[in-house]
Amino acid sequence: MMSPDSVYLAIAPNILRKTVQDLARMDLDLDLIPPQTHQEMLDFSVGFGRDGDIPGLTLCAYPQYYYNLLQYQTTGKLASLPDTLPPMRAELTALGMAEPSSHFRVIGFVPFVIAAAKRVSPPIWDWEDLCRPDLCGSIAVPPRDTPLPDLFDTMMTARYGDRAAGAIAGKNVSYTPLDINKRVDAGEFLAGVSIPAFSKTYREGNGHMVWPSSGAWPVPLAAAVRADAPPDAMRFLRYLLSNEYQNYLSISGGIIPVVEGVPWFDEMAANNGRLQWPGWDALVALGRPEAA
Repeated sequence: MMSPDSVYLAIAPNILRKTVQDLARMDLDLDLIPPQTHQEMLDFSVGFGRDGDIPGLTLCAYPQYYYNLLQYQTTGKLASLPDTLPPMRAELTALGMAEPSSHFRVIGFVPFVIAAAKRVSPPIWDWEDLCRPDLCGSIAVPPRDTPLPDLFDTMMTARYGDRAAGAIAGKNVSYTPLDINKRVDAGEFLAGVSIPAFSKTYREGNGHMVWPSSGAWPVPLAAAVRADAPPDAMRFLRYLLSNEYQNYLSISGGIIPVVEGVPWFDEMAANNGRLQWPGWDALVALGRPEAA
């Protein structure tokens, strides 16, 4: 059973260490639940809120977490977050990305892009290229204990219909984003779905990151606070939305900052912040029990 002073960080390893260090540096009266595997994060998200089992503060990106957040928001177990928190930046709310509930706040959006082999001809420019017969049998997507396989199927079907059937049926879901980078570089796959932090550099020089012309797929990373959590939980949430942490997320983590005025990381700025937002309804639908 989670205690009111517990903190559960279901976040990518490239930002976990700094976040844990910040939590320790702030000397808050909170207990960090140790880092988890993807399967543990998925199991936690599926069970979030059941039997009142909610951490003092949760940071998570799984669709099952959002589905349960919206199911349990009226139970009184979750804090309604104050309007004094920094608002989401206008570029994102203009795309319909504002939270549909006052019981969670997005800390950042994780953008998914394409890791492509340089030898592919013609080159890959967009998600649509993954429907090509020469590519659809050589695409790596992060494993089933992450949100990506279902998101890939949903986004490709919504945009390309039956033309995406080969890419969906033939995708390989055996590897993490970091491994996908290595295997595209080694020539094992012609393309993969990855994040900028893991797809900017290739040791052998055989791959490159493609920011799709129709836009990267942004997945929200959001925080929720338990109603009876100690004040330090809200203090930590405010730090997560501070310019200091938001700059770190963007520049070092390759994650889209949500606070106005914080600069995009280089690759996002170079692509004019181009995004293809799936919509909250589509994301939450991926977390329904019957979607499993």
